[in-house]
Amino acid sequence: WREFETHRNSVASTVRLDALVCNAGALLNELTLSEEEVEVTFATHLLFGTYLLGNLAMPTLKATPSSRFIAVSSGGMYNSKFPSWDVVTSTGNAKYDGQFAYVYAKRGQVLLCEQWAQQQGDAVKIVSCHPGWVDTGGVDKAYGENKKYLEPLRNLWEGSEGIIWLCIAPAEQIEGGAFYLDRTPQVKHLAGPFFTEGSFTKNTPEEVAEMMTNLHKWSIGDRPTHQQSMIKAAQHRPLEATDVPIDLASFMGNWFVLANIPTTYEVGATNCIEMYELDPKRPHSVKVTFEYSFASSTKEHSYSTSQMKMRGNVKNTTTNTFWTIDPKMLGLAVPLGMSYLIL
Repeated sequence: WREFETHRNSVASTVRLDALVCNAGALLNELTLSEEEVEVTFATHLLFGTYLLGNLAMPTLKATPSSRFIAVSSGGMYNSKFPSWDVVTSTGNAKYDGQFAYVYAKRGQVLLCEQWAQQQGDAVKIVSCHPGWVDTGGVDKAYGENKKYLEPLRNLWEGSEGIIWLCIAPAEQIEGGAFYLDRTPQVKHLAGPFFTEGSFTKNTPEEVAEMMTNLHKWSIGDRPTHQQSMIKAAQHRPLEATDVPIDLASFMGNWFVLANIPTTYEVGATNCIEMYELDPKRPHSVKVTFEYSFASSTKEHSYSTSQMKMRGNVKNTTTNTFWTIDPKMLGLAVPLGMSYLIL
């Protein structure tokens, strides 16, 4: 685009941009990051290759009569709606699904063209399209032997003919915001019974607005680094197994309770302390003392302290420690097995 801008500025009186076709793409089987530390499929198809480039080109397109903006999407977008932003931009998950990264970006292109078509009206004809399944090197690399399920594949001319038509057809014949295949607008959802529209692949207006906001922020550099994304993703991953069971002894001692959901008798309590002690007579058992205080209703700065004795029953695995509690009454544990603590 910088090269185009330089050309335009040097001969500004004659430069036109009649059509911009965003057709750059990738379908990868392994997680790959761009120079900007953005997942390549998302960056190529949607963030930079369609949104950023389209934004840069829009003033020139609007200044050119009967211009059009064409995003080459895919029939693959029928498989999903656009997911949450965290899902589509994650680079920290251990498992990467290149097929769905592609699907999400392609659905995003269709939604983006809908939004831009509403904003620009007839100033620029903005559409998305599906070229059909074309026999290319990219399809060979992405699908391998499984490409037989896409047959009969189109040749290059059959795939490009509809895109070329969108570039040269009279503007009044083009429906802004539509999703085209073979010169004809298509339905955008096929998730219902017998390939009816259904609702599974439809996004709410709020979800689309969130996508547009985040595309803008990320396109101007307001986005987390790869390291920050890794940390965020790690916070949502399940615990990984350790080589040895959890060391129960490391949990013993006094624990100060900063916040809890109080039972009826704990409402208004302060200075809550949990005291844990291994029970030498019972394997996998912990003596639990819960101590808490109440302010005196008659004396200022005076508190009364109470204790509750319980028995903790512990089951350790390589990833978690599960505790249930038996309250004690008259010194004897009542085997209620109430869920208490999971770490």
